[in-house]
Amino acid sequence: MRRMTVSLKVSVAIMAVCGSALAGVTAPQPKLPAQDPLVLHFVQRAAPWYPDSTFTIVNDKRVITASGSYRLIAVKRTCANRYLTGVRGWVIDEVSKTMWAGVVGTLPAVPQASSDLEGFLKSFLPGALQRSLRMTATVVWKTGGRPSGALIPFLLKIDSGYGTYFKPAAVTADGRRIILGSPYPLGTDPVAYRKKLLDKSPLVMWDHPGHHAKVEIVEFSDFECPACKARWPLIADTLKKFDGTIRHGMVTFPLTLIHPWAFRAASAAWCVARQNPAELIPLKEQFYSMQREMDVSQVGPVAKDFVAGHGLNEKAFTSCFLEKPSLDAVNGQIGLAQDLGVLATPTYFINGWQIQMPAKDWFLPLIQRLIAGQEP
Repeated sequence: MRRMTVSLKVSVAIMAVCGSALAGVTAPQPKLPAQDPLVLHFVQRAAPWYPDSTFTIVNDKRVITASGSYRLIAVKRTCANRYLTGVRGWVIDEVSKTMWAGVVGTLPAVPQASSDLEGFLKSFLPGALQRSLRMTATVVWKTGGRPSGALIPFLLKIDSGYGTYFKPAAVTADGRRIILGSPYPLGTDPVAYRKKLLDKSPLVMWDHPGHHAKVEIVEFSDFECPACKARWPLIADTLKKFDGTIRHGMVTFPLTLIHPWAFRAASAAWCVARQNPAELIPLKEQFYSMQREMDVSQVGPVAKDFVAGHGLNEKAFTSCFLEKPSLDAVNGQIGLAQDLGVLATPTYFINGWQIQMPAKDWFLPLIQRLIAGQEP
């Protein structure tokens, strides 16, 4: 699937070397567990929104460790979209009151102490990722900031080919399971949490200001992604239809494992946005129009021609393009996507609601409801 991202491919690799996702959790049950209303409410707001979706807890298992308990939860979503329909894993750390969304894998060994656990992961995961994905990654054990309890959070430091970015992960204190995903404080509203995170992030490039904005759309996309190109006309038409009431921002999320020139284009976008954010959309459309013939060597010349043709400062662009400030920014944008649990491009956050694969028949009414101050 061309829209698969680094995040999802890492998860697939871990599943392959650690065991089946949600091992021991998603096996058929003769009877459904109790439908915890707090968990279902949280999942409905944390999962990508799609019309007429239903959510059912199909497994809920509490595991006791020396550091406290965690819950392995499997939630089945049913909707008209085949990509979103299915079972997704969630893990609740009942000690730190944190809920993790992502892929759960079973580790092949059970270290007996936390020091052994740290050493085991540092030796096991990098090799597993290198063998499965030819991905260079290291384990950063002491992360700080993220609470530890029945789950021990850590980071994967991943080499993008242009520097490094970080992916959040956690291992259960009993050493049995690893979680690749994004953590949410259990007492918060995931929608409000994401909106606040995006509003304060300096990594969002706001390219379409809404002078009286009631809706903010933050787009995670990749200039080499065919699906991003295919969905863009709907977003562009929406901005035109509701001009002045929608603020649009972009976060580049180059899929470096499958798109060879995407990171360079993202660097160019950052440098253009530093000079004039309004030029970011024309630059994006330029790259979209050239997707089939573009290659790595052409990105720089195309971007420099764009800068010259749009009256931007060529010297400032040259000092930025593929230099440390833009490389750090793009890697930071990839890291922001990891923190938000973005699994595919394009992904949109609309007032904090996560949206994937929008369709005209329901997307415009959704925007109208949000403009009116209603929930989806």
